Amino acid sequence: MYVVKIGGSLITDKNAYCKPEFENIYQYAKIIKKNWTALKGNLIIVLGGGSYGNAVPKRYHIDNSMNHWKPENIAMMTIKMQEWMREFYYAFKKYDIPCYPFQASAFVVSNEGEHYSSYIDPIKKCLEMGLLPIISGDLVFDEKNDFGIFSSDKIPEVIAEHLDVKKVVMLTDVPGVYLQNNKKEIIKTINKQNYRSVLGETGGSLKQDVTGGMKTKVKSLFKLSQYGCDSVICDGREPENIIEAFNEDKQIGTLIEGGNTNNIMRGDII
Repeated sequence: MYVVKIGGSLITDKNAYCKPEFENIYQYAKIIKKNWTALKGNLIIVLGGGSYGNAVPKRYHIDNSMNHWKPENIAMMTIKMQEWMREFYYAFKKYDIPCYPFQASAFVVSNEGEHYSSYIDPIKKCLEMGLLPIISGDLVFDEKNDFGIFSSDKIPEVIAEHLDVKKVVMLTDVPGVYLQNNKKEIIKTINKQNYRSVLGETGGSLKQDVTGGMKTKVKSLFKLSQYGCDSVICDGREPENIIEAFNEDKQIGTLIEGGNTNNIMRGDII
């Protein structure tokens, strides 16, 4: 079982408002179609929100429940994310890839922004039927703060709690994780020995972003490692990396080693 998160900056114009980049989406569709026999029933795609997931909450003041939000606008994030998944669905349908969209607000509840509870039996059934689940981040209801934006970077953790995930791949618009003061060489491996120093040197996105950029990715994948699965952050501008990242004999990007969080307290991760 593999989970691939395609960064919003790769498949939308992240500085625009709700604008897909279809030519890039088609490139991923072609590669998945070519490998579909092997991937069928073993792959989940997570969509970065991009110009949907980051622009919409700001426009309607629903990126934070402490804002002066209007009840009639609460649904706008979910409505626009449904629109985004629909656009992605039709792009993949063009290549006869059988997708099925799931909105996170329907199966995830958060607690202060972190995963609290979830129910993914419909996603499991979808996989059993040989379909490709596609999921995005969303506005979700929160145990303490009424609601909040649940980043697509956190969706793999939800999936790994319920399914035996072999590897999570995050495709981004950079080759891997850089330290803020060194943009020439990526960090090859993140583990419990260097996690704190790496996290302290990672930052947010330079584009519009409501969920924390690379720092959120590193934190989410490090927490994910408690389930024993490896994760990779790599360059999605090379579409073939969507498959290359599964190769156990070839490392691309930054590897976050599985099993890192054994004997590490939750507070140490956050």
